[in-house]
Amino acid sequence: MNNVRGKGHGGGIAAIIISALGFAFYPIFGKFVFAGGANLATVLFVRFFIGAIAFWSLVILGKSIKHLTKRDFFRLWLLGGVVYAGQAGLYISAVKFIPSSMASLIFYVYPVLVTILALATKQERLSISKVSGLLFSILGLILVLGVSFEGLNLLGIFCSLGAAAIYSIYILTSNRIINSVSPLLSSAIITSAACVTYGITGLIQGFTWNIAAITWMDILGIAILSTIIAILTFFWGLQKVGPTTASIVSTLEPVLTVGLAYIFLGEYLNFTQSIGAACVLLGAVLAAWPHKIMTISVKEAKL
Repeated sequence: MNNVRGKGHGGGIAAIIISALGFAFYPIFGKFVFAGGANLATVLFVRFFIGAIAFWSLVILGKSIKHLTKRDFFRLWLLGGVVYAGQAGLYISAVKFIPSSMASLIFYVYPVLVTILALATKQERLSISKVSGLLFSILGLILVLGVSFEGLNLLGIFCSLGAAAIYSIYILTSNRIINSVSPLLSSAIITSAACVTYGITGLIQGFTWNIAAITWMDILGIAILSTIIAILTFFWGLQKVGPTTASIVSTLEPVLTVGLAYIFLGEYLNFTQSIGAACVLLGAVLAAWPHKIMTISVKEAKL
């Protein structure tokens, strides 16, 4: 971990890029599954059910259940069942109302929100890079959304911003709770808790099992590509390059989402929005590098 420029560094970067690509597909798949008639509870219940099975299998095979206290288990369960479940639901719900590329860019202000919260709780000190990151992100959002929000669905914007805000709380909270728990075990518990949350939601609101095979393929894409593969490649890459490099390379995610949205959905950003997107990404990089909270928490936060 310390010799991040040593053997495997290039492979680690490639793994983080693959991870970013997997996460970038999440809002794209979201467009397809909702268009295919699936509801939120069904999509996320299946996502987290399959993810939990995969992670628990790896935990058991790797004998990773060590030093897990009841208190840590309860906190992780609460973190997954409430905080992460809320973030995942809001983020994918945003694509019902706004383009997936825009949802991803708005969501990616979360590194700046982490900085603001860390400063407010005195976990970080103010620096030029943090102030610059905040200013670039604000400017970027203004350019992406426009001052008047004309033609945009405010509910979609609020869903993306809400997801970013909750994810920021998730990162700060996980930094305090699960430093003593392995990332794989924490992922298994968190996905299990989120699965239960959406299982209960589905029992109350109803599931949509009677959907086309192609829609089921898209849901499986979320579970396999945007969850299992994305998380496992991130963890592997993290071991090779370290948390700071991993968090910076991960900012490719919204760029990849924009590209995928153009290829699969025909979405595109105009020139002004493209400049805004660049500002948002620059703000995310400045907020994450160097950043005590982001670099420590990134190993637990990517789900």
